[in-house]
Amino acid sequence: MDSLVGVPLLVAAGISALVFITLLIAKLRNTAKISFIFFLISGVLVAGCLYTYYNQQLMFLVFTLAFAEVLILLYTGVVAFSNPKKREEKKEAKRLAEQRAMISENSVSKEEYNATVKKYKRIIEVNKDLVSKVSSFFSKEDSMEEFLNYGNKLLTEKVKADGCVILMADDFDNILTVKSFTGSFPPPYKLPADLPHKPIRVETNLRFAQFPLTDNIFGDIAVKGEPVLIEDSVRDPRVYQNGPEEFLKCGSYIFIPIKQAEGVAGVIALSRDPGKAKFTKDDVIEAEVYTDAIASAMKPLYSFLSYAEHKELTSGGDIATSIQKTLIPSKLPAIASLGIGCFTNPMENVCGDYYDVIISRKNRISFIMADVAGKGMNSLVVMLMIRAILRLTVNTPQSAATILAWANRGICIESSKIDHFASVALINYDSETRKADIASCGNNPVLLYSAKTKSLETLTEVTEPMGVEKDSVYKDVTVTLEKGDMLVTFTDGIVEALNDMGTQYSMNSLSKIITANAGKSAKEISSRVKDDLKKFCDGTQQFDDQSLLVIKAE
Repeated sequence: MDSLVGVPLLVAAGISALVFITLLIAKLRNTAKISFIFFLISGVLVAGCLYTYYNQQLMFLVFTLAFAEVLILLYTGVVAFSNPKKREEKKEAKRLAEQRAMISENSVSKEEYNATVKKYKRIIEVNKDLVSKVSSFFSKEDSMEEFLNYGNKLLTEKVKADGCVILMADDFDNILTVKSFTGSFPPPYKLPADLPHKPIRVETNLRFAQFPLTDNIFGDIAVKGEPVLIEDSVRDPRVYQNGPEEFLKCGSYIFIPIKQAEGVAGVIALSRDPGKAKFTKDDVIEAEVYTDAIASAMKPLYSFLSYAEHKELTSGGDIATSIQKTLIPSKLPAIASLGIGCFTNPMENVCGDYYDVIISRKNRISFIMADVAGKGMNSLVVMLMIRAILRLTVNTPQSAATILAWANRGICIESSKIDHFASVALINYDSETRKADIASCGNNPVLLYSAKTKSLETLTEVTEPMGVEKDSVYKDVTVTLEKGDMLVTFTDGIVEALNDMGTQYSMNSLSKIITANAGKSAKEISSRVKDDLKKFCDGTQQFDDQSLLVIKAE
């Protein structure tokens, strides 16, 4: 047995070595906190076992074990009786000392520190002043335009520029439009070849200019989103030299993008005349400070304008919609030899569609379908005007086209700033001769379904809407209705209705429903169209009124 004592000694030494290696790996990977005592103990055990093996004296192994136990006893004694709070305090003190050392190594001078503090204090002050100032523009009629003009003048003054242009981005058309212009600003872009080089013509061109996001310096700045300083525009290929005239000579420029969280909202461009000192990097920094402040102040102004517009539309739309309902006949008159079917789906805060049935004489019944441009109170005012004119004129012996021409002239006389355009279909039906005199303007069509041929055709053509030109001429179409024939007119809200896939209901769908149900009454046909339209849209929000009128000879 004594001859085999070396084997367990080697095994013990190997196990202790493996313990040392695993402790080292844990330490390097930082998976656990390992005290140096365990490294020392495992090392002592490896050394003691190997030494005993080579000398064949067990006394060395006993000393090794005793020494290892003493080390363990010291460690457990420290852990058992030391104060954990003090240990953490010592660690924290050590960490702070290391941080101070790092700060000391990377410390900036007092002057640099004060300069940085001063810089950011000024930025905060500028932003605070502009955000406070923007509230004074809420009550102005053209709030955003007034604010941009104020920002334009402020930038011109602070940077000591000779001219300044503010361009804002249009998200839908991907263009930049000039919204504010002041001072002397030689155009850095190529002027149109046919534009006379006169100050007033060049200035007008700039005031109403629009720029794509490519192939011009304004668009490049908006796309890249970085400020640009052009000290010498003559040598810079991005600036176009338009001519030898003094007012067209370019000096130095600063271009600053107007940045917001959603992206670049526009570009501010500053110019300084060629005979003066060039812009410097300090001027760029100054311009950036005020541009960022303008961008920040625009956010609450945009929010206020959006809220005010929504409130106005909602309030005006509710009133207009309630009045609109009183204008539409609540009950259709009973007319011998004719069946009438109709429906209207008014959208929220939209007041555009209007239809009417007027029995003016024994042998004249007038059917009207109108779609007025605009929303809310604006469209209601135009609707009332058209309704009043038509109710007065359909009682005359004039044709449908002449009556529409009279109404158009009356609407065109209106000189208010609101849009006063409308698409109108007028059908004058003679119950004695069964003839229908038809005329339309705009895009309200009149369809004829022939019971004999079982086909559907469009009788009217698309023309200028009512209210565009006072001298517009409209065309009469006369048809004689046989039993089972139908006249159908509707507003574009029906054929342009969208489903959740963005697909339009279309003229084709409407024609199929009318043709498939041609044997039913006019009232049933209008109900089938309404149901089919509702099924097609399936709850998708619509943005235009939907109205249909079906007249069927019986």
